[in-house]
Amino acid sequence: MEQESGAAPITQREQLYELMEYATRFIHHYLGRGKGQGRILYLLNRNGAMTQQELQGVLHIQSSSISEILTKLETAGFITRQRDEADKRRCIVAITQAGIADLTEHEAARQERRAMLYDCLTPEEEDELVRILTKLRARWDALPPRQSQSPQPAKREEEPTQ
Repeated sequence: MEQESGAAPITQREQLYELMEYATRFIHHYLGRGKGQGRILYLLNRNGAMTQQELQGVLHIQSSSISEILTKLETAGFITRQRDEADKRRCIVAITQAGIADLTEHEAARQERRAMLYDCLTPEEEDELVRILTKLRARWDALPPRQSQSPQPAKREEEPTQ
């Protein structure tokens, strides 16, 4: 985050925003599958079969995007999709044994990478970071919805902390 000579100095809030933005991108790319395939397998493994609409609602993904992701997962043999006998308009999505195996394999690697992200912090620093981020999250969750074309993400279901 170098500053060009002659440019106005960046404020601490600007620096904080840039660092948070960098952290978000880095963690998303470093840990791999997030909102898409891995998240769907995680939810199906934890919750059992769900409708396509339920998955779409929990993940805040557009209908066309979830259809594309589910097609990839089905082609790979990680999920099955079946019409609901009670309501033919609904599609029930379930994880397969191959999907559970893939999820388990990726989660083990992800746990190793997750541990490396914070190994430079002392336990006290980790506690302080958790405290600060929890405080920020509570504030952000309390903010009024943005007035824009794109919807503000709703509170997401939590992944277990490990």
